[in-house]
Amino acid sequence: MTLTQTLQIKERFLKFEDMRALNYVERRWKEEGCPAERWQMINFIERMLQELQQNGIGYPKVLLLRKKEMQRRTFVPCEESRGRLESQFSTNDGCAECHGRGFLVLPDGNGTLCRACLGRGGKSITREIAARR
Repeated sequence: MTLTQTLQIKERFLKFEDMRALNYVERRWKEEGCPAERWQMINFIERMLQELQQNGIGYPKVLLLRKKEMQRRTFVPCEESRGRLESQFSTNDGCAECHGRGFLVLPDGNGTLCRACLGRGGKSITREIAARR
């Protein structure tokens, strides 16, 4: 997974200068081992904002936006949210088909409720996710 996917940045809305800066940040993110936890990501973005300013490149405003959103807890990076969901799914019952999630992902990318457990795993998880947002 890339940094732009983790931060859910849509590249089509960025200017050329922002793309250059984001490319630099992406490379540095991989060099630092792809930090994905909330505070690691906030600290990394802050370092990159300062580094880009010092180099005279300028930074994409979306990086500052994401940093502020993570500080206010209005945005959760993809990797972190995926880790939370997987830990919740592992505590549910062990349905052989859906592994306690309550839904199945079809080959075309769509989803459907698990018929074996009748989707009983999904309702409580979606309520918890909605409560966090």
